[in-house]
Amino acid sequence: MIREGPALDLTFDRAPRFVLLLLLIIAELILAPLFSGSELGVHVAQGFTTLVMLAALWAAGGRAASILLFLPTIAAHLLAIEWGAAPIHIVALALRVLFFSYTTGLIVWRNVRGSEVTIDTIAGAACAYTLLALVWGNIYILLAVLRPGSFNIPVTWLMGASRDPSAALVYFSFITLTTIGYGDITPLWPGAGGLAAAEGIVGQLYLAITIARLVGLHTSQRT
Repeated sequence: MIREGPALDLTFDRAPRFVLLLLLIIAELILAPLFSGSELGVHVAQGFTTLVMLAALWAAGGRAASILLFLPTIAAHLLAIEWGAAPIHIVALALRVLFFSYTTGLIVWRNVRGSEVTIDTIAGAACAYTLLALVWGNIYILLAVLRPGSFNIPVTWLMGASRDPSAALVYFSFITLTTIGYGDITPLWPGAGGLAAAEGIVGQLYLAITIARLVGLHTSQRT
């Protein structure tokens, strides 16, 4: 006999954390480029990056491994803001890639281990998707620092007197992940093109697998 179960488990212990992180990422994506013509845009982007890292730590649950990785990451980020020396900037970017990668993996792993579709599951899946774009965005920024000229970026996207490409490359990462591909920012070095292609493939596989899994779990809950 088939009995109807609940349409959706309304458990949302972690959903506020995921939603806050998601909103901060979207806010950074929208607001930082608005001030791209001045130093204010650089400071806005740096401030949002700090808030996103704090929200990512909260979303990860404050585990010991998360905190141990977060502390040097935030310290290097603040040092890079204060002094701006290239070696510190490179270290800060590399640590951000590791921290966001760990947070993304942790959220995905928790979702995979779940046996029911809850609000937490859905919020976590959306949050992990946007974090993937941040991981690749920071990789692109790191590549632009280590190998200048890897990307063709319009001058209007470069922020402040330092011509910071961070906002442009994070935007490029989101456009690549979602496979929109406007073509306003393009890779000029084959290595950068390979990274962009890999991001597009990962983004599509993530969506296909995640949606299929959520639908499968939801169907099994109702049966």
